Amino acid sequence: MYDDVIALRDFYNTPLGQHVTGQMHPHISRFWQADISCLNVMVGYGIGWLPPTVNDHDMPADLLSLMLARSGVIAWPDSGPRRCSLVDSHALPLPDVHVDRLLLAHALEFDAEPGRLLDECWRVLDGAGRLLVVVPNRRGLWARLEHTPFGHGRPYSSRQLCVLLETHGFVPKRTYRTACLPPLHNRAMIRFAATIERLGQRWWPALGGVLLVEAEKKLYAAAGNTSKLRRRRAGTTPALATVVNGPREGNM
Repeated sequence: MYDDVIALRDFYNTPLGQHVTGQMHPHISRFWQADISCLNVMVGYGIGWLPPTVNDHDMPADLLSLMLARSGVIAWPDSGPRRCSLVDSHALPLPDVHVDRLLLAHALEFDAEPGRLLDECWRVLDGAGRLLVVVPNRRGLWARLEHTPFGHGRPYSSRQLCVLLETHGFVPKRTYRTACLPPLHNRAMIRFAATIERLGQRWWPALGGVLLVEAEKKLYAAAGNTSKLRRRRAGTTPALATVVNGPREGNM
């Protein structure tokens, strides 16, 4: 089962996993906010898509990796101060309105309550922040075979994922698909992977095995229409407040 950091790490050490990393790297590098005052966070297992060191020229200096309790955690990076932690996906240890870029990697498809995870992402993201969600593409071949991480969990079509994001306070802005190479551990196929990807992106991009949707935080929503408001209201009972020693100063 690939809902485990050791299995994920081992996959990304294979030639097929390294091919996926090569396809993901341009999208991930473009997504990060490079300003030194900005905070970039990965939730799940995004380190498989990163260059070997966090000091790479296109990597932000303030990148954190929050790995999920059900999957376990491994030390990262290999040298220098650790930038990883084990967390509850429904209670991220981050202040409100604090994160500039947030990546969900091998996270949403495994969550039993994906809406609650997205609500947490909405809470911690800054008003100008961006969310990048990466999931298996329901239409792709990768979701149909179980020997890669993208053959596990809940795959999404682009429409399904965009509707879910909109329901939980996000506005989808860009959609990408990648990994057009068939998910086979075949050395000959890996050798021609670049050509296959180029042809796949030109002729059948909708069949790419990995779906990426970049979204921005919706700051305003119709009153009472967000799941966060519905859940909060469901957990409270209206009652009259008792006034002790008269009204407080300034309330008159």
